Parts: sequence; structure tokens; C-alpha cells
Amino acid sequence: MADIVNLGDRLKAQQEKTARMDLTAKMIPIMVEKVEKFYSVGATPEHIARFLQVAIEEINKRPR
Repeated sequence: MADIVNLGDRLKAQQEKTARMDLTAKMIPIMVEKVEKFYSVGATPEHIARFLQVAIEEINKRPR
């Protein structure tokens, strides 16, 4: 019985990992488009990196 529970847990973990990878794959084209837009209006790579860092910090402040 423990083997079945363990297998179920492993399958669930694999599904969650796959879902995160799918989300990452969907996000990459969006991020590339946004970075290209920043660059097209004259932002330097340093500006873009700082903007992304600030955005990450703001998201991490939100309650989950």
C-alpha cells in the first residue's frame, strides 16, 4: 500500500513540475517581447535588468 501512495505522490510532483515548465514556456515569448519594447525606446540592458528586479521584488511583497 505504501508503494501505491509513494507512486501517487511522485506522479503528483511530476505533474506539478510539468505545469511549471509549461508556464515558463508560455512566459518566455512574452518576456522577450517586453524586453524588446523597452530596448526600442532606448532602455539599456542595465535599465531593463533593474526594471525586472524591481518587478520581481514587488511581486514577492504581495501576500500569497
